[in-house]
Amino acid sequence: MSKAIGAVTGATGIGKQAQQNYDAAGRAAQYKPWDVTGSWFGDASFDHEENTSEVNLSPEMIQLRDLFMNKALEGVDENAIAQGEMFKETGLDMFTEARDRDISKVGSDYYNDLQELMAPGRAKSQQGLANNLFASGRMGQGTAAHEGGGYLNPERMEYLTAMNREDNRLGVESMSRARNERYEDMAKGLGYFGTGNDLRMQPYNDVNSLFGMGAGIENAGYTPFNMGSKLGTNALSGDAAMANMMGMGANARYETGAANTGMFTDLIGAGFEFGGSKGWW
Repeated sequence: MSKAIGAVTGATGIGKQAQQNYDAAGRAAQYKPWDVTGSWFGDASFDHEENTSEVNLSPEMIQLRDLFMNKALEGVDENAIAQGEMFKETGLDMFTEARDRDISKVGSDYYNDLQELMAPGRAKSQQGLANNLFASGRMGQGTAAHEGGGYLNPERMEYLTAMNREDNRLGVESMSRARNERYEDMAKGLGYFGTGNDLRMQPYNDVNSLFGMGAGIENAGYTPFNMGSKLGTNALSGDAAMANMMGMGANARYETGAANTGMFTDLIGAGFEFGGSKGWW
């Protein structure tokens, strides 16, 4: 009986229409990214039924991507790695030699070398002093020495004192030079070691850089995909507003139809006659 009433009153049709309107509103509110074609980066398309997407890079982008990727796939430069290892080992040897160096011996060698260089000049100076003392008759003059006893000529004593003072200075400078050269050579060794390590790693960095460039081109190829997604997002607010209005309209229509159906049913229950017939079944 209720089925018959629904058919007569139109309640069944109203309900179906309302359901169809609600379904249409729901479909309108669905997020649907837009296809993008003709972009310099390539194209992007979306299958809304299967919920899949396809991105195709432009020929120019493919050429650039493959250029970097293929170069990266060639691998590292083994010769460059070998050269880096050579620098690294050389630097380590330099540092080890400087670290273990006997600076006392090196300082003594510097001092002795200086003495040999100065020996002819000093001998000439002493000979000149002796000649002057002899020519002036002052060769026999002398004063008591403070150490070891005896007498020394004052001028000769002054010369020997100055020469001894110079020897002490040369000894200190020789040791300082040996010590400084040791530190400098250690630093050079560390420099060679670091340079060699950088050279050894550079081929790997080159491959990584080339791969990153190719990946960057690949990511740039997703520009149409991102554009389509953004356009779909921007349109979603408008679709949602439309869906809301459709839903409100469908609900109002359904409520009006339901109210009319209720009134019709009440009239039948009250025995109201339609077209001369009793309002019952």
